[in-house]
Amino acid sequence: MNNIIVVGVLDVPVSSNLWMASAFQRAGFNVIPVNYRTIVAKYSRTFFKELLIDTVKKYKPELTLFCKCNSVEPLIFEECNLYSKTWLFYMDLFEQIQTHPELLSSAKNCTISSATSEITVQFFKQYGVKNCIHMFEGTDPHIHKIVEPEDRYLATISFIGTKTEERDKYKILLEDNFGKDNVKFYGYGYSDKIISEDWAKICSSSRFMLSMNTYNNYPTYFSGRLFELLGSGACTFHLDNTGTLEQYFQHGVDLFYFKDKEDLIKQIKSVTEEQEIAVRASGYKKVQENHTWDIRVKEMMKIAKDSSVLGRA
Repeated sequence: MNNIIVVGVLDVPVSSNLWMASAFQRAGFNVIPVNYRTIVAKYSRTFFKELLIDTVKKYKPELTLFCKCNSVEPLIFEECNLYSKTWLFYMDLFEQIQTHPELLSSAKNCTISSATSEITVQFFKQYGVKNCIHMFEGTDPHIHKIVEPEDRYLATISFIGTKTEERDKYKILLEDNFGKDNVKFYGYGYSDKIISEDWAKICSSSRFMLSMNTYNNYPTYFSGRLFELLGSGACTFHLDNTGTLEQYFQHGVDLFYFKDKEDLIKQIKSVTEEQEIAVRASGYKKVQENHTWDIRVKEMMKIAKDSSVLGRA
């Protein structure tokens, strides 16, 4: 059995790093997890570096995958390259690149690098990263799925995410139009912690799901949570005031895009039950066929096996 080392956050049930690792296991790989944040916090950066290098030397994996890994010393990637191909999988916001400049060097030092945002890919390439590609995250079909509705989650529209000022304004607007009992917001600042099992239940029990990025002004960018909503069969309203996301999901077919508060309320009130059912089915089908972690793992291993085409041997 071939080895894969995943350096990331794999000790938190709602982490997408864990879902990625599970997909590698389903594909037949032996996954060795390295929880870098926990190791650094409990021990030290020096201990983490020595542990990681020793692990790569011992297992000689087909691929050592670094999930985000901001604040990791860039030279670590070069040392790992002596024993394994390396991949920096960056899935966070572009703003984090600006506050963690070491990520640019890390991307340069890896065999392969990828980012979920095209803006990040362009930034990396502009500053000399020759091996960077655009790649989205995925969903875990065992978590993001259609389930039976539950009374406690029934709502006209629900949202899952961290509390922000902009999201608060939408919450108030929705409550004013549909009533407080019919609008439910979950996540840090809004409710108790959401566990993996809650996600599908909320999506299946809500007529609509609201989708908003933390930053909504970047063209062609959206959070991986949009996949998770559609993959759970949700009829989703996603804020796209850039008008650039039609290349991924079609308005009125896979989901509904809205550009501002007034547009959102107008569309919600006009959607028929027939449209809702059709959009749920189409969005779900597109994600299951194109955007699961199982599909992403196959894509990653194909690229990794022929990494020389990206400029690194």
